[in-house]
Amino acid sequence: MGMPVTIVVADSNEWTSLAVEEAFADFALLDRTFSPFLPESAVSRINRGALQLGEAGELVVQAVDLCRLYQQGTDGYFSAWPDGRFDPSGLVKGWAIDRAGSILLQHGCRDFFVDAGGDVQARGLSIAGGPWRVGIRHPVDRHEVVRVILAADLAVATSGTYEKGDHILNPHTGAPADDWLSFTVVGPDILTADVYATAAFAMGEEGLRFIERTPGYEAYAIDRRLIGTWTGGFDALCERIGAQASVSPAPAVGPGSGRLRGPGSGGGRAGAGPSPG
Repeated sequence: MGMPVTIVVADSNEWTSLAVEEAFADFALLDRTFSPFLPESAVSRINRGALQLGEAGELVVQAVDLCRLYQQGTDGYFSAWPDGRFDPSGLVKGWAIDRAGSILLQHGCRDFFVDAGGDVQARGLSIAGGPWRVGIRHPVDRHEVVRVILAADLAVATSGTYEKGDHILNPHTGAPADDWLSFTVVGPDILTADVYATAAFAMGEEGLRFIERTPGYEAYAIDRRLIGTWTGGFDALCERIGAQASVSPAPAVGPGSGRLRGPGSGGGRAGAGPSPG
Protein backbone atom coordinates (compact mmCIF):
# COMPACT_ATOMS: atom_id res chain seq x y z
CA MET A 1 0.00 0.00 0.00
CA GLY A 2 2.94 2.30 0.60
CA MET A 3 1.03 4.88 2.62
CA PRO A 4 1.46 6.61 5.98
CA VAL A 5 -0.19 4.76 8.86
CA THR A 6 -1.03 6.27 12.25
CA ILE A 7 -2.29 4.33 15.26
CA VAL A 8 -3.30 6.17 18.43
CA VAL A 9 -4.50 4.27 21.50
CA ALA A 10 -6.18 6.38 24.18
CA ASP A 11 -6.70 3.63 26.76
CA SER A 12 -3.24 2.10 26.92
CA ASN A 13 -2.71 -1.11 28.89
CA GLU A 14 0.12 -3.59 29.37
CA TRP A 15 -0.62 -5.13 25.96
CA THR A 16 -0.84 -1.91 23.94
CA SER A 17 2.74 -1.90 22.64
CA LEU A 18 2.41 -5.51 21.48
CA ALA A 19 -0.96 -4.78 19.87
CA VAL A 20 0.37 -1.79 17.94
CA GLU A 21 3.44 -3.76 16.86
CA GLU A 22 1.24 -6.59 15.57
CA ALA A 23 -1.04 -4.14 13.77
CA PHE A 24 1.88 -2.51 11.94
CA ALA A 25 3.24 -5.96 11.06
CA ASP A 26 -0.11 -6.87 9.53
CA PHE A 27 -0.10 -3.67 7.45
CA ALA A 28 3.35 -4.68 6.18
CA LEU A 29 2.12 -8.19 5.34
CA LEU A 30 -0.79 -6.88 3.29
CA ASP A 31 1.50 -4.41 1.54
CA ARG A 32 3.92 -7.20 0.56
CA THR A 33 1.00 -9.26 -0.71
CA PHE A 34 -1.16 -6.73 -2.54
CA SER A 35 0.99 -3.78 -3.60
CA PRO A 36 1.02 -3.40 -7.40
CA PHE A 37 4.26 -1.43 -7.01
CA LEU A 38 6.25 -4.34 -5.57
CA PRO A 39 7.44 -6.70 -8.33
CA GLU A 40 7.28 -9.77 -6.08
CA SER A 41 3.89 -9.09 -4.50
CA ALA A 42 1.20 -11.66 -5.21
CA VAL A 43 -0.78 -9.08 -7.19
CA SER A 44 2.19 -8.22 -9.43
CA ARG A 45 3.02 -11.88 -10.02
CA ILE A 46 -0.62 -12.70 -10.83
CA ASN A 47 -0.84 -9.88 -13.35
CA ARG A 48 2.31 -10.90 -15.20
CA GLY A 49 1.22 -14.55 -15.29
CA ALA A 50 3.82 -15.85 -12.84
CA LEU A 51 1.25 -16.92 -10.23
CA GLN A 52 -2.20 -18.44 -10.55
CA LEU A 53 -4.95 -16.71 -8.58
CA GLY A 54 -5.99 -19.95 -6.90
CA GLU A 55 -2.44 -20.68 -5.79
CA ALA A 56 -1.69 -17.26 -4.29
CA GLY A 57 -2.48 -18.14 -0.68
CA GLU A 58 -5.27 -17.67 1.83
CA LEU A 59 -4.98 -13.87 2.06
CA VAL A 60 -5.49 -13.49 -1.67
CA VAL A 61 -8.39 -15.96 -1.67
CA GLN A 62 -10.07 -13.96 1.10
CA ALA A 63 -9.52 -10.70 -0.79
CA VAL A 64 -10.96 -12.16 -4.00
CA ASP A 65 -14.03 -13.42 -2.14
CA LEU A 66 -14.57 -9.99 -0.56
CA CYS A 67 -14.10 -8.24 -3.90
CA ARG A 68 -16.68 -10.45 -5.57
CA LEU A 69 -19.12 -9.91 -2.70
CA TYR A 70 -18.82 -6.12 -2.92
CA GLN A 71 -18.93 -6.18 -6.71
CA GLN A 72 -22.30 -7.87 -6.50
CA GLY A 73 -23.50 -5.50 -3.77
CA THR A 74 -22.64 -2.37 -5.78
CA ASP A 75 -24.07 -3.50 -9.12
CA GLY A 76 -20.55 -3.89 -10.46
CA TYR A 77 -19.42 -0.33 -9.71
CA PHE A 78 -16.79 -1.72 -7.39
CA SER A 79 -14.52 -4.07 -9.30
CA ALA A 80 -11.10 -5.52 -8.60
CA TRP A 81 -10.77 -6.18 -12.34
CA PRO A 82 -11.68 -2.79 -13.87
CA ASP A 83 -9.31 -3.13 -16.83
CA GLY A 84 -8.90 -6.90 -16.86
CA ARG A 85 -6.03 -6.90 -14.37
CA PHE A 86 -6.40 -7.87 -10.72
CA ASP A 87 -6.27 -4.73 -8.59
CA PRO A 88 -7.96 -5.01 -5.17
CA SER A 89 -6.49 -1.72 -3.90
CA GLY A 90 -9.98 -0.20 -3.55
CA LEU A 91 -10.65 -2.79 -0.86
CA VAL A 92 -7.29 -3.62 0.72
CA LYS A 93 -6.73 -0.32 2.53
CA GLY A 94 -10.04 -0.54 4.37
CA TRP A 95 -9.46 -4.23 5.02
CA ALA A 96 -6.03 -3.49 6.47
CA ILE A 97 -7.47 -0.84 8.81
CA ASP A 98 -10.23 -3.23 9.86
CA ARG A 99 -7.72 -6.01 10.59
CA ALA A 100 -5.58 -3.59 12.62
CA GLY A 101 -8.62 -2.59 14.65
CA SER A 102 -9.42 -6.24 15.33
CA ILE A 103 -5.87 -6.80 16.59
CA LEU A 104 -6.20 -3.85 18.97
CA LEU A 105 -9.56 -5.09 20.24
CA GLN A 106 -8.15 -8.56 20.83
CA HIS A 107 -5.51 -7.01 23.10
CA GLY A 108 -8.07 -5.12 25.17
CA CYS A 109 -7.84 -1.70 23.52
CA ARG A 110 -11.24 0.00 23.30
CA ASP A 111 -10.42 3.66 22.55
CA PHE A 112 -8.26 3.99 19.46
CA PHE A 113 -7.81 5.56 16.07
CA VAL A 114 -6.29 3.93 12.99
CA ASP A 115 -5.51 6.14 9.97
CA ALA A 116 -4.06 4.74 6.73
CA GLY A 117 -3.64 7.22 3.92
CA GLY A 118 -6.45 9.43 5.26
CA ASP A 119 -9.01 6.63 5.75
CA VAL A 120 -9.93 6.18 9.40
CA GLN A 121 -11.49 3.80 11.87
CA ALA A 122 -12.21 5.45 15.22
CA ARG A 123 -13.34 3.52 18.29
CA GLY A 124 -14.47 4.87 21.64
CA LEU A 125 -13.16 8.19 22.88
CA SER A 126 -10.10 10.27 22.09
CA ILE A 127 -7.31 11.09 24.51
CA ALA A 128 -9.21 14.29 25.37
CA GLY A 129 -12.26 12.24 26.37
CA GLY A 130 -14.50 13.26 23.47
CA PRO A 131 -15.06 11.91 19.98
CA TRP A 132 -12.16 11.76 17.56
CA ARG A 133 -12.15 14.64 15.06
CA VAL A 134 -11.71 13.66 11.41
CA GLY A 135 -11.38 16.33 8.74
CA ILE A 136 -12.41 16.07 5.09
CA ARG A 137 -9.68 17.78 3.12
CA HIS A 138 -10.38 20.60 0.69
CA PRO A 139 -9.61 19.17 -2.78
CA VAL A 140 -7.79 22.33 -3.94
CA ASP A 141 -6.20 23.73 -0.78
CA ARG A 142 -4.60 20.85 1.14
CA HIS A 143 -4.16 23.09 4.20
CA GLU A 144 -7.92 23.36 4.80
CA VAL A 145 -10.75 21.05 5.70
CA VAL A 146 -14.31 21.49 4.51
CA ARG A 147 -16.06 19.53 7.26
CA VAL A 148 -15.03 17.93 10.56
CA ILE A 149 -16.66 14.64 11.53
CA LEU A 150 -17.02 13.78 15.20
CA ALA A 151 -16.19 10.10 15.11
CA ALA A 152 -16.88 7.68 17.94
CA ASP A 153 -17.22 4.12 16.66
CA LEU A 154 -17.24 5.45 13.11
CA ALA A 155 -15.21 4.88 9.95
CA VAL A 156 -14.41 7.58 7.39
CA ALA A 157 -13.12 6.79 3.88
CA THR A 158 -12.51 9.10 0.92
CA SER A 159 -11.94 8.42 -2.76
CA GLY A 160 -10.63 11.30 -4.85
CA THR A 161 -8.73 12.42 -7.91
CA TYR A 162 -6.95 15.49 -6.52
CA GLU A 163 -3.71 13.58 -5.80
CA LYS A 164 -3.58 10.71 -8.34
CA GLY A 165 -5.60 12.23 -11.17
CA ASP A 166 -8.46 10.41 -12.90
CA HIS A 167 -7.49 6.92 -11.72
CA ILE A 168 -10.96 5.66 -10.71
CA LEU A 169 -12.69 3.93 -13.62
CA ASN A 170 -16.36 3.31 -14.23
CA PRO A 171 -16.17 -0.49 -14.66
CA HIS A 172 -19.23 -0.48 -16.93
CA THR A 173 -17.71 1.92 -19.47
CA GLY A 174 -13.98 1.61 -18.85
CA ALA A 175 -13.75 5.43 -18.80
CA PRO A 176 -12.46 7.50 -15.87
CA ALA A 177 -15.17 8.59 -13.45
CA ASP A 178 -15.08 12.39 -13.49
CA ASP A 179 -18.21 13.76 -11.79
CA TRP A 180 -16.48 14.20 -8.42
CA LEU A 181 -13.22 15.52 -7.04
CA SER A 182 -13.74 13.58 -3.82
CA PHE A 183 -16.34 11.32 -2.28
CA THR A 184 -16.35 10.58 1.46
CA VAL A 185 -18.37 7.82 3.11
CA VAL A 186 -18.99 7.62 6.87
CA GLY A 187 -20.36 4.56 8.65
CA PRO A 188 -19.68 1.89 11.24
CA ASP A 189 -17.36 -0.33 9.17
CA ILE A 190 -14.17 0.88 7.46
CA LEU A 191 -14.02 -1.93 4.90
CA THR A 192 -17.53 -1.19 3.68
CA ALA A 193 -16.97 2.59 3.81
CA ASP A 194 -13.77 2.25 1.77
CA VAL A 195 -15.40 0.10 -0.91
CA TYR A 196 -18.52 2.26 -1.04
CA ALA A 197 -16.44 5.43 -1.44
CA THR A 198 -14.80 3.92 -4.53
CA ALA A 199 -18.05 2.50 -5.94
CA ALA A 200 -20.07 5.65 -5.30
CA PHE A 201 -17.36 7.78 -6.91
CA ALA A 202 -17.57 5.56 -10.01
CA MET A 203 -21.37 5.88 -10.06
CA GLY A 204 -21.26 9.65 -10.47
CA GLU A 205 -24.38 11.50 -9.31
CA GLU A 206 -26.10 8.20 -8.54
CA GLY A 207 -23.45 7.58 -5.88
CA LEU A 208 -25.08 9.90 -3.36
CA ARG A 209 -28.44 8.24 -3.88
CA PHE A 210 -26.80 4.84 -3.43
CA ILE A 211 -25.39 5.87 -0.04
CA GLU A 212 -28.68 7.55 0.92
CA ARG A 213 -30.39 4.18 0.43
CA THR A 214 -27.79 2.31 2.50
CA PRO A 215 -28.72 2.07 6.20
CA GLY A 216 -26.07 3.32 8.61
CA TYR A 217 -23.95 5.18 6.03
CA GLU A 218 -23.71 8.85 5.05
CA ALA A 219 -21.71 10.67 2.38
CA TYR A 220 -20.19 14.00 1.45
CA ALA A 221 -19.15 14.58 -2.18
CA ILE A 222 -17.35 17.49 -3.85
CA ASP A 223 -17.78 18.06 -7.57
CA ARG A 224 -15.54 19.84 -10.08
CA ARG A 225 -17.30 23.17 -9.48
CA LEU A 226 -16.31 22.90 -5.80
CA ILE A 227 -19.88 22.26 -4.76
CA GLY A 228 -20.20 19.96 -1.76
CA THR A 229 -23.32 17.80 -1.56
CA TRP A 230 -24.23 15.46 1.28
CA THR A 231 -26.75 12.88 2.35
CA GLY A 232 -29.58 13.58 4.78
CA GLY A 233 -27.94 12.32 7.95
CA PHE A 234 -24.44 13.65 7.36
CA ASP A 235 -24.79 16.98 9.18
CA ALA A 236 -25.63 15.20 12.43
CA LEU A 237 -22.17 13.56 12.41
CA CYS A 238 -20.25 16.84 12.09
CA GLU A 239 -19.16 19.85 14.04
CA ARG A 240 -21.44 22.82 13.56
CA ILE A 241 -20.92 24.00 9.98
CA GLY A 242 -20.88 27.67 10.99
CA ALA A 243 -17.49 27.09 12.56
CA GLN A 244 -16.04 25.78 9.30
CA ALA A 245 -15.39 28.68 6.97
CA SER A 246 -14.58 26.68 3.85
CA VAL A 247 -18.25 25.92 3.08
CA SER A 248 -20.76 28.60 2.16
CA PRO A 249 -24.43 28.20 1.16
CA ALA A 250 -25.41 27.31 -2.38
CA PRO A 251 -28.70 26.30 -4.02
CA ALA A 252 -29.48 22.76 -2.89
CA VAL A 253 -28.87 19.97 -5.39
CA GLY A 254 -29.42 17.13 -2.91
CA PRO A 255 -30.30 16.57 0.75
CA GLY A 256 -27.64 19.21 1.52
CA SER A 257 -25.38 21.37 -0.62
CA GLY A 258 -22.77 24.09 -0.23
CA ARG A 259 -20.12 25.83 -2.30
CA LEU A 260 -16.52 25.43 -1.13
CA ARG A 261 -14.58 28.66 -0.85
CA GLY A 262 -11.27 29.06 -2.57
CA PRO A 263 -7.78 28.59 -1.09
CA GLY A 264 -6.98 30.69 1.94
CA SER A 265 -10.52 30.90 3.29
CA GLY A 266 -9.50 29.65 6.71
CA GLY A 267 -11.37 26.35 6.84
CA GLY A 268 -9.24 24.68 9.52
CA ARG A 269 -6.64 21.98 10.00
CA ALA A 270 -6.17 19.76 6.97
CA GLY A 271 -6.28 16.02 6.66
CA ALA A 272 -8.12 13.16 8.29
CA GLY A 273 -6.62 12.53 11.69
CA PRO A 274 -7.00 12.64 15.44
CA SER A 275 -7.23 15.90 17.24
CA PRO A 276 -7.12 16.52 20.99
CA GLY A 277 -10.09 18.86 20.70
